[in-house]
Amino acid sequence: MKILNIELKIGQKIDVMQDGIAYVSKIQDINENFLLIDVPTAGNRYFITYPGRVIEFYVPNEKDVTKCRSIVLGKKRENNIEMLIISLPDIVERVQRREYFRLPISMEVSYVTLPPGKKFLNLKDVPSLYFEQLNKALTLDISGGGIKILAKEKAQVGSNVLLILNIPEEVILLTTVVRVEEAENKFFRLALKYENIDEKTRDIIIRFIFNKMREQIKLLK
Repeated sequence: MKILNIELKIGQKIDVMQDGIAYVSKIQDINENFLLIDVPTAGNRYFITYPGRVIEFYVPNEKDVTKCRSIVLGKKRENNIEMLIISLPDIVERVQRREYFRLPISMEVSYVTLPPGKKFLNLKDVPSLYFEQLNKALTLDISGGGIKILAKEKAQVGSNVLLILNIPEEVILLTTVVRVEEAENKFFRLALKYENIDEKTRDIIIRFIFNKMREQIKLLK
């Protein structure tokens, strides 16, 4: 039997992710070789898959959310209910709940990279002149803990970036670059984490994410 570092229960809800959409499912049976789950759904839309496909899903609990990966082994129909047979999951990572809902979205934002080598602890440390040097960028995704943008200029990992969102109210954020990737046409993907963000601002971002997710589900009905 495969050893799991996660507690799974019959009746437990899981979220299967595909193209930024969360499909809801439930564990119906646990075997020493596989799991039996409901065919995941998002609104009136069913999750389309096939044997041999690798799927990723999230198992939430009170403290965090565990990202898992399984292989679809087949399908089973019981009492007129269609279910999926999936392999026992590999644990990919555990994430904090605020990082769980990451919304892929493209929208314009304003930003400026602050001088590397100088650490800014909060927005009050940022001189006003930088608010007059803002550039435009596009978001790639956003969560309650960070954001990824597509920018024209490269930034150093560890440097600070001042960021302004309109979602729709204006949100001003101090962020830190945690990853830089080269993109096409001399652009760069910057993964940013929020620094010293207050919970009110974080709640505004999470509320925006939830509203957008609800809009996506309505389009599927």
